[in-house]
Amino acid sequence: MIDRAGVSATIKKRYGAVLRAQWLEKCATHIEQELRGHEEAAGSGRVMHLETQVRLVAEQLVHSEISDSCHPSLVVEAGSQLVKRLPEHPGAFLQVQSVVEVGVSKYAMWEAAREKEDFEQRGIRPSYLPQLTDEDESGSGDASSTAGTQAQAQTQAPTQAEASGDRRPKIPHKMLKLVLTDGQRQVSALEMEPIVQLSAELAIGSKVVVTGAQILEGTGVVCLRPGNIRVVGGEPTQYAQQTLRARMAGLLGVDDRRHT
Repeated sequence: MIDRAGVSATIKKRYGAVLRAQWLEKCATHIEQELRGHEEAAGSGRVMHLETQVRLVAEQLVHSEISDSCHPSLVVEAGSQLVKRLPEHPGAFLQVQSVVEVGVSKYAMWEAAREKEDFEQRGIRPSYLPQLTDEDESGSGDASSTAGTQAQAQTQAPTQAEASGDRRPKIPHKMLKLVLTDGQRQVSALEMEPIVQLSAELAIGSKVVVTGAQILEGTGVVCLRPGNIRVVGGEPTQYAQQTLRARMAGLLGVDDRRHT
């Protein structure tokens, strides 16, 4: 059995998320049914430690829609929708609604995302790497031409490696602007210093914990620095198609249909 009260208290203490009782009940019931089926198949049963229960519920939480699973936590100014302050430790449990790289043009971001996706999914070489010749692709050249190609590659390798790092397409990272929500209110956040956990590829719908961040007076904008934000993860299914490439194509109004 899932200890509803124990799990709820632990998640609140750890992530700052105040779970809705109805969502937690559905989540716990689903987990219990799944576990019961496994136990019956194995012919055994056991009592789960609270930490295991918390982990199982947290796995469902990060993939949920925050308005369904959590009570709102952002405090706004009276008569205004501007965020006044963030909850004290452990902070505000929020969902990423938007992430945009404001230090690089949208077109450059779209091209970078397209090249990276093509490289990872179909093995298409990025435009900034030298194209392979027919002999390179077929491996049918004679011994002398092959040796010459290998020697040339060895000569060029250091320069290309320096230019492209591990030779994989990179997504630019200058300054990110995020829109975060507690399920009821939204707040804008700016990356004031590089934060390793953040990327323009951060999944829409993923969960973060924000704490100790400065809020610009009169704007309600949260200033993010290392130590102010922790990415918990997750990706609700309804946002699965909102990849960086798809989002940039939408902003540019370009036809980016994949052709197989």
